[in-house]
Amino acid sequence: MIIDAHYHRDERLESIDRLVGQMERHNIDKIALISTMVDPFFVDGIPEKLANIVRKALQSKWKSIGLLMYNTTVNQKGQFSILGKVYNIYSRPDDELVAKAIEAHPSKFYGWIFVNPAAEDPVAVIDKRAGNPSWIGVKCHPFWHRYPIKMLDDTCAYCVEKRLPILLHLGGNKEMGNFRYLPERYPSLKIIYAHAGVPYYGELWAYIKNRPNIFVDISSPYLDESLRIATLKTLGAHKCIYGTDGPYGYPDTDGMYDHGAILSEIDRFPINDKEKELILGINFMEIIGI
Repeated sequence: MIIDAHYHRDERLESIDRLVGQMERHNIDKIALISTMVDPFFVDGIPEKLANIVRKALQSKWKSIGLLMYNTTVNQKGQFSILGKVYNIYSRPDDELVAKAIEAHPSKFYGWIFVNPAAEDPVAVIDKRAGNPSWIGVKCHPFWHRYPIKMLDDTCAYCVEKRLPILLHLGGNKEMGNFRYLPERYPSLKIIYAHAGVPYYGELWAYIKNRPNIFVDISSPYLDESLRIATLKTLGAHKCIYGTDGPYGYPDTDGMYDHGAILSEIDRFPINDKEKELILGINFMEIIGI
């Protein structure tokens, strides 16, 4: 079973027909969809090189510079910014496109419920979908939505009640990036830190290593193959979850998203087939209660 646990649904970047076709081409059984929260953008060419510089800085003695570069990808107006180009971030991501994909292809897709406690009542948003088994958890992005982790208290209390995991993209300062707060306040809550815990990586790995309910996905151009392997070696296969963060980065020969890129890296991981199966689907199925 192969499940992509982290993929953004954006019809402007990839049609549903191509997405389903790519799933069949790469033997992907399920994708957990997330509504898009930003104008369409591409991570290739110079932006890809910049992402590589930030990634390396965050793992080096120049971490403070890496954090500065990471944080400045969101400008003072709350827009995503790459090399002077700006893209609007949506304060209220619309889950309806995800809902339509699930309705059209119920055997192919799950959905993450996207909440922004800085813009709306998160409990009301979750309650609209909770109870439908196709909606398997809650996505939160305190970095791009610019709120402190503590604003997720109501969200997480409700997720504990409903037994829903959360997928969380951390910010790069103390308020938006406090990865200790939720595990210590809600020890039974299952948390997936997106993109191997960017921007904290090793510091976060050391903290979660012996915490049974905390995981990381290994998606996105925030990582490369060596960083994915480092994540795996530190945390073990039982802590790592396959995801892509598509349709961003990793262009295929047609210029659109290559759903096989990260799968190829996992296939090269220096682990046995049973460990690869954990990463590719079993871990995620256990988290969502399948």
